Amino acid sequence: MRKFIIPTIATLIFIAGLVSMVLPFVPLGWLLIMLASLLMSPYFKFMRKFIGWLAKKDKTGLVEKAGKKASKLYEWAGDDKRADEMDTIIDENSQNSESSKEDK
Repeated sequence: MRKFIIPTIATLIFIAGLVSMVLPFVPLGWLLIMLASLLMSPYFKFMRKFIGWLAKKDKTGLVEKAGKKASKLYEWAGDDKRADEMDTIIDENSQNSESSKEDK
């Protein structure tokens, strides 16, 4: 039953992000959409690409840290398959950003 908690929470966060983008006095829209995309990336391929793009653009490593925490959240929910997918997504994109830094 806990496996359905994360997709439900991610959907609610995504809706809150869309509402926040429409309301001009709530500046959290992009942050909430990024968080929902991170949580839903093991489920949807286009969100994996979005998270990969964010990880490549991120110079501080914030996306990588958030991905590791999301992986732990999936492990807590008992969804080891999604936790492994999240680790794979983050590791692939962090390796790509490190190798592009070495090439320069």
